[in-house]
Amino acid sequence: MSQVHSIRPGVVAPGGAAPTRVLLILEPKTSPGIADAARGDYLLSVEPIGIEAVSATTPGLRRAEVIIVEVDPFNPVMFDEFEAFAREYAGKLPVIAGVRDLTVAATRLVLRAGAVDVLPLPFTAEEFAHTVDPAREQALTKQAVKPVKRGKIISFLGAIGGCGTTALATQAGIIWAASAKVCLIDLDVQFGNAALYLDLKPKLGVFDVIEAGDRLDAEVLQTIAEQHASGLSVVASPPDMVPLDMLSTELVEKMLELAMASYDIVLVDLPAAWTNWSLRVIEMSELTLMVTSLSVPGIHQAKRQAEVIDGNGMSDRLRVVVNRVTHPMFGKIDLSDTQALMGRRIDYAIANDYPTVSSAIDRGKPFAAKTRVEKDLRAMVGSLAASLLEKAAL
Repeated sequence: MSQVHSIRPGVVAPGGAAPTRVLLILEPKTSPGIADAARGDYLLSVEPIGIEAVSATTPGLRRAEVIIVEVDPFNPVMFDEFEAFAREYAGKLPVIAGVRDLTVAATRLVLRAGAVDVLPLPFTAEEFAHTVDPAREQALTKQAVKPVKRGKIISFLGAIGGCGTTALATQAGIIWAASAKVCLIDLDVQFGNAALYLDLKPKLGVFDVIEAGDRLDAEVLQTIAEQHASGLSVVASPPDMVPLDMLSTELVEKMLELAMASYDIVLVDLPAAWTNWSLRVIEMSELTLMVTSLSVPGIHQAKRQAEVIDGNGMSDRLRVVVNRVTHPMFGKIDLSDTQALMGRRIDYAIANDYPTVSSAIDRGKPFAAKTRVEKDLRAMVGSLAASLLEKAAL
């Protein structure tokens, strides 16, 4: 039966730190009273079950910061169990070997097996502290210098209303989710339809991110995200219209940092209106896709939007997407006049295929395979992925 020893319950260690949580796994024949020598700022759980009985449900295992395991290095079966255990937790938690009749030979064996240190059994208060504290400090140091995963943000910005920005963002997410962990965040908090286009009915979304405030962390964000059948995670826009200023630059930045730590690719569907926080999203984005149409208003507004991005020194990350382009029966699409009007290159042209697009949106499904629009979108996603790899290599 497990025992929990809190030598000084509720005590806070120097510097405001909580007591170190230590799990001591003993052989069943060993008296749990051996732990009574521990003193200091520790919350000690004792499990007299033996290493072979340890499982994911063992009390105290999930919360432990340091694990001490009793082992006889000269017992082949027990030693193999210990070696496998130490290997499993290598890089996750410091595993200390508790050894009776400790010798130099025994020390060498358990250290080679993966133990970070050795504690003699029975132990004194000083021996316990001098073994556990450095192991914990070493683990904290490794966590501090461990590189944090950073996904890449690609933002979608519609140059004009109704040009299909959300349809392209959601379908790009479905395609990308087949090869990466992808999250789509719908920050069009007044008119966002990403969840609707995916036939999702999420109970949580961006409004819950706002409500979480300081409590927002990676776990909360992943709880808020709804998962599509494709594997794409979606943080939906609020069900009711909310003022754009309900989102702050600080909160949006925090949300994106957490998303980058949890996902490989973060797609952001932006509102048409410019705000300080939407500009910050573009600043944090590796690439920004500005979606427009071939109409005169579409090209005019795209040019104006591009000038804002240029004026903020971010023209290198801008990619222009012309949506709903009619493909000629023979030859290639000629966008030279459009490029001349905009004064910049058109990077991607997506075919006009209303039946395919509307059918996919109505059912929350991917575009039908091998259709012109699906091929164009798949080519765009492949090109974007290649651009991200090139940027990473620089």
